Amino acid sequence: MANDHATIDMCPVHAFLKELADRDMRLHSLIVHWRGRTVLDLWQWPHEPHRKHKIHSATKSFTGTAIGFAEAEGLLGLDDPVVGFFDGRLPAPPAENLGRMRVRDLLTMRTGHGRGLSGATTRLRQTGWIGEFFEEPVVEPPGRSFVYSSTTSHVLSAIVQRVSGQPVDEYLRPRLFEPLGITDFDWEHDPEGVASGGNGLSMRPRDLLSFGILYLQDGMWQGERVLPRGWARRAATPHVRRAISGTWNGRELLPPAPDAVADSGYGYQFWTTEDRIYNASGIFGQECMIFPDQDGVVVVTGAMGEDTYHDLPEMLRRTFRKAFGGAARATAEDDAVERWVRRAREPHPLCPSPCRPGFRETYDFKPNEHGVDSLSVEVTADAVLLVVEDDHGRHTVEHGIGRWAEQRTGVSVWRLHHSYQDARAPILAAAEWASPDVLRLTWHFLEAPFIDTLTLRFDADGVTVEHQVNVNSGPTALPAVRGLRRI
Repeated sequence: MANDHATIDMCPVHAFLKELADRDMRLHSLIVHWRGRTVLDLWQWPHEPHRKHKIHSATKSFTGTAIGFAEAEGLLGLDDPVVGFFDGRLPAPPAENLGRMRVRDLLTMRTGHGRGLSGATTRLRQTGWIGEFFEEPVVEPPGRSFVYSSTTSHVLSAIVQRVSGQPVDEYLRPRLFEPLGITDFDWEHDPEGVASGGNGLSMRPRDLLSFGILYLQDGMWQGERVLPRGWARRAATPHVRRAISGTWNGRELLPPAPDAVADSGYGYQFWTTEDRIYNASGIFGQECMIFPDQDGVVVVTGAMGEDTYHDLPEMLRRTFRKAFGGAARATAEDDAVERWVRRAREPHPLCPSPCRPGFRETYDFKPNEHGVDSLSVEVTADAVLLVVEDDHGRHTVEHGIGRWAEQRTGVSVWRLHHSYQDARAPILAAAEWASPDVLRLTWHFLEAPFIDTLTLRFDADGVTVEHQVNVNSGPTALPAVRGLRRI
């Protein structure tokens, strides 16, 4: 832990960590800022503090912030018609409801669409992503119903680029990132060069904390104004009182049932509550939660499944309302949290025993759902080298035996990674033999929630490959595929 002097009540924090463990909600980092200083800084191997982490839909709050800057600079108004920014891209005249849509309708996710669109499908498009937004029918007048959609946020990003001449990441660099000292970040772009407005930003958790502190301090940083005056308050106001993200069916976000219970509202690209707590939130457990009345900010990154991560915001609100409001005292829970920290930073143990040294084979595959054309396996005394030819090229991955091998790879994983596909993703890779004929390969993606497991089952004629992942918005396993030994 970063704090030398306990200042918050650790009892609810320990209960929170225990609940995460009991529900298999993997925590990568937890940072707590309270009354002007960091009072808790936890991280779990292998997600050390210097590493970036995908924050997924928490990106939306950064895109909304760019709109705030653009408004303050006179580049746009929140009541400007959306179609006015895209002359030449839309049929003329636009449909009536589309013509009524304003920038503020994008900010509050009240576009009039009947369903939400996810980056998991948008990222598969070979053309610009804003096209998907305008292809979707606007079934009711904008400004009425909340429909959560990542493509809506992407259109905000495209608007900033059109009025400023810069993609959002470059537009925010001198206005937001540099004043906060944020230099190490990546932001995905669509095929037309538009920064992904709804997701795709990666940064260090400590830098995400700085973003939250900036909002906590009403846009001030080290005595200087960074955010436009009043923007933090406006962004955190619950413009939508009842906001539910909907149900993901693998293709779209379906509107929630009329009787669904909402525990949040929505501001300008932030989730809000009636007691003024608000948060930037991303899939699989990425959160930056601001507690204005308690003078606190909590940042979480993690790897939490579809059946659990939706519960994380309420768990955080419940935990830190108590932790910030309770009396600080030395308790057994302090020691329990310290033990959690020590265990969390220990690498996953590996079996050091090599098996079948000198083994070298190549296998060819028919077209399959893995996208794999061929696989070559070479076993040495301390490593397994895997050469994969797939729908993203040729890749060599070194797997340590009894050790973790760090490297970068572009091996095709998008089918199990919420459609993310990085060209040079940093990973740790290791190999373990379950038996002389069964090899298990593990990939820890160091800047993402994903842990992939490949199981290779060898026989005299070929190999059967199984590919699983810990979390995904869709299937967490691909059908087993068989390759034949090359002769």
